[in-house]
Amino acid sequence: MTGDRRLWLGAAGAVAVVVVAVVLLFGVTTAPTFPSLYEEGAPRIEGALAYVEYGGEDCVHVLDVASGESREVYCNDWVGLDGWDADGNLRVHSGNGREYVSIIDPNTGEVLEWDEFIPFDGPPPREPTTLRVRSHDGRVTLVYDGEAGEATLIDVEGPRNYSLWEFGMTADGNYAWVCDSEDRILVVALDGSGGPWTVTDGVSQPMWQ
Repeated sequence: MTGDRRLWLGAAGAVAVVVVAVVLLFGVTTAPTFPSLYEEGAPRIEGALAYVEYGGEDCVHVLDVASGESREVYCNDWVGLDGWDADGNLRVHSGNGREYVSIIDPNTGEVLEWDEFIPFDGPPPREPTTLRVRSHDGRVTLVYDGEAGEATLIDVEGPRNYSLWEFGMTADGNYAWVCDSEDRILVVALDGSGGPWTVTDGVSQPMWQ
């Protein structure tokens, strides 16, 4: 064996030792990946997903989940998404100091009405009691407690700060959706038949209808 080859093998061995040491000390260093909902073989899921993208202006987008097409419907400063109302319109508050709440048509972006924003001082909306999220040192699970008993829908490992945040169920009751700490929306079948799939990424304040 030549000296150069011995040096190369020694360097490669040292790198491998460092990688193993980093994984042992800090755990998995990359977030888990998931297939896209829009790849061949994935189900067609109906619904609308509203979310905020922050930037020079904060903009509300609405994603047609079935097609994967997203449209920008409203932009302003200091935007917050309050959710969907009973008529299928979006409640959006905006402004810094003096805040306003606007009712936005999600199809046209038209402001249907607006008024001064009054913060809600009641309890926060309840998340579905049949869904539970657990996070510990990068190991995350989404558990569904349905009529057939408890089932784990998502069980993955990532960096220690990887977690699942907002979550809920689709309107048809067939899927759970969740936003992870990578700002991705994931969906998974409640009956365990498939998923999770990535719907979109780069989202804040997701609201599914």
